[in-house]
Order: sequence, then C-alpha cells, then structure tokens
Amino acid sequence: MAGEQARAATGTARTMGRGTRAGRWVGAIALVTVAALLAMVSVLAVFARNQLLDTDRFVATMSPLARDPAVQDAIARRLTSEVTDRVDLDRLGREASDWLKRQGAPPAVDSLVGPAVGGAESFISRQITAIVHSGTFAQAWDAATRAAHKNLDAVLTGHGSTAIKSEGTTVSVDLGALIATVKQRLQAQGFGLASKIPAVNVEFVLFSSAQLPKLRNYVTLLDTVATWLPWVCLVLLAIAVAVAPAHRRGLLVVGVFLAVGALLVLAAMAVLRAYYLNNLPPQVHSPTAVAHILDHVLGRTHQAYRVIAVLGALLAIVCWLAGPARPAVALRHVTGRGLDATGAALGRTGVPLGPVPRVLRRYHVAIDIVALVLALLGFVLTGAGVNSAIGFGLGLLALVLVVEILARAGAPAAPAAAPTPDPA
Repeated sequence: MAGEQARAATGTARTMGRGTRAGRWVGAIALVTVAALLAMVSVLAVFARNQLLDTDRFVATMSPLARDPAVQDAIARRLTSEVTDRVDLDRLGREASDWLKRQGAPPAVDSLVGPAVGGAESFISRQITAIVHSGTFAQAWDAATRAAHKNLDAVLTGHGSTAIKSEGTTVSVDLGALIATVKQRLQAQGFGLASKIPAVNVEFVLFSSAQLPKLRNYVTLLDTVATWLPWVCLVLLAIAVAVAPAHRRGLLVVGVFLAVGALLVLAAMAVLRAYYLNNLPPQVHSPTAVAHILDHVLGRTHQAYRVIAVLGALLAIVCWLAGPARPAVALRHVTGRGLDATGAALGRTGVPLGPVPRVLRRYHVAIDIVALVLALLGFVLTGAGVNSAIGFGLGLLALVLVVEILARAGAPAAPAAAPTPDPA
C-alpha cells in the first residue's frame, strides 16, 4: 500500500513538473515573440528619430543622392524642363522670326526656328547637366539639406534655430538679420540716418496651427520610444532566457526568432519596394532615380535588419553546436581532439611560453567571455554592417582558438573520452 502511494506521489510530481516546464516554455516563447516584434519596430523607430531629429545623420543620408548619377540625371532633366518652359523658347523663336520677316527676311526664315530652338535647348541642357554633376552642386545640396533640416527640427521640437522659432501654435521667423542687412545696404548707399536703426528682433509669423503642440508631443514620444525600446527588448530577451527551463535552448530560440523576424521584414520591404516602383504615377519619368533614392534613404534600415539576421543566426548556430545533437557532439569531440593535438605539438616545440598556458587553462572561459563582450561592444560602437559583423565574428573565433591552443600547450595528457550527448 505504501509503495503504491509512493508511486502515485512520484507520478503526480512528474506530471506537475512536466506541466511547470511546459508553462515556463510557453512563457519564454511568448516573451521572445514580443521582444522580437519590438526589436523589428525599434529599428524603424530609431531610424525615424535619427532622420527627424539628428541633422548630421539626415545630411549623411541625403548627401549620396547628390552624387548618384541616376539622381543627378533626373534632377538635370527636371531643371532643364523647368527652365525651357519658363523661358518659352518656342515663343521667342516665333517672335524672332516675325521680326526678321518685318525687316525683309524671306518667309523661309521660319524653317530656322525649329533648329534654333533645339540648339538652345541642347545648350541649356548641357550647361545644367554640367552644373548638377559638379562638386559645387553636391556642396550646395548638402548646405540646403542641412539648413532645411535645422528649420524642420525647430518646428518639430520647439527648439528655435537662429531663424525659425516654434512656440505654442505658431511658427515664426526672426527678421532681425534682414533688418541688419538693410541697415548695411542703406549705409553703403550714403543714407547716414540708417546708423540710428537699432538692432532689434522682429518676429514674422509664418503659420499658425492648433495641431503643432500635438505634433511636438508625437515627436517627443518618438524620441522616447527610440531611446528606450531597444533596451526593453534586451531586458525581455534576458527574462525569456531566464524563464526557459533550458537556458541554452532559450538562447537558441532567441537567435532563431530574431533571424527569422529580420528576414521576414527584409522580404516585406523588398515586396513593398517592387510594388511601389511598379505603380509610380505617370509624371515620374525616372523610375531608376526613384529606386536609387529609396535604396539610399532606407539603406541603413536594411543594414540594421541584415545585422540582426546575421547575429541571430550566429547565436542559434553556436547554441546548437553546444547542444546534445549527435552531429554537434561529434563536432565538439573532433574539435577538442584537434585542439589538444595542436596544443601538445606547440608544447613539444620548446617555444618558451612561461606561465601563459597555466594561466589560460585556469581563466580561459573568463577570457572567452570578455573577448565576446568586447567584440559585441566594438561592433555596436562602430555601427558596422554585415561584413563587419562577419569580420568581428571571425576575429573572435580566431582569438578563442588561439587561447584554447595555448591553454593546451604543455598540458598533461588526458585520456580521450567518447562523445556523449550533453544533458542540456
């Protein structure tokens, strides 16, 4: 009777244990799902914040457009069309032809109007194209985008620039600098009384809107979200790994979810890009230029998602290699034997290594962790892309291999153990 009760109690405990374990997995996966979704959103939030509120980043995003040949050609065509339409070369040609005929020129002079107008249009096009493709245009573009963004930032944040001031429901411009210019011009023209004009600030209201305070609140919210959301994602991921019954598998799930989420976002952006370019309005005459503009503006966003995908995939691969799967166990066994053999061969060379192998054998795990943290910190601080992420990963792998080989140099021989699955 007592044995049956004991078996029943044991069965109940196992059932409860399985239920608790399953519940922890459900909670962990739910946290990872939420964190992965927020991570995808945080990339867009940070990008939008940087473009709206950071003038240097905005100029860095827009600057390549002025140096892209496809965009330059589109701008040159637009400027040429604008200039020729406003000058109305056809009308000028007809007027010149009529004047020549009144002066006694034969009617055949009309046949010269078309070639003359075409030559003038060609000349204007060449001059505008040369200007747009010059470094002067690129510098003017950068200066214009910087000035425009500073004024936009003043409107969105309420922090007045030297010219634009945004307070309450109004946006105004300070005419004080213009008054100073007028004063100098009058004095240069000999108007002595201009010296009595005082230096004053004259505000001229550009526009007023009751929506301005709400717009500034939205911008402040965006700034807050972009600042804290990435940290919230990291905290949620850490909690998910802690909640998971098996931490290694929890990390593997984190890597898979981040990689898959980033790849899905990249696929969605590619589909939306193709749809947008295939449905441009008729007045857009250079789809190639539009495509280049999209790629330049969204380039950093694509890069961020690619980096997340690469890091997530690397995390998942490392966690799988550390797990109990037969291929992973066999690979670890072969790698360990190879490192042992290499370290032993290094020890037999007689190279004076001093206490290095002994210190590394004692602290190699801590050194590997510090190297990993430093590599991640360096990657984040440099704002590098996918190629740099792979470079950091390969550099870290090389460092770990060197540490492990040195730690095994001169180590006492240990009997080779058969590969056994890791219980984790």
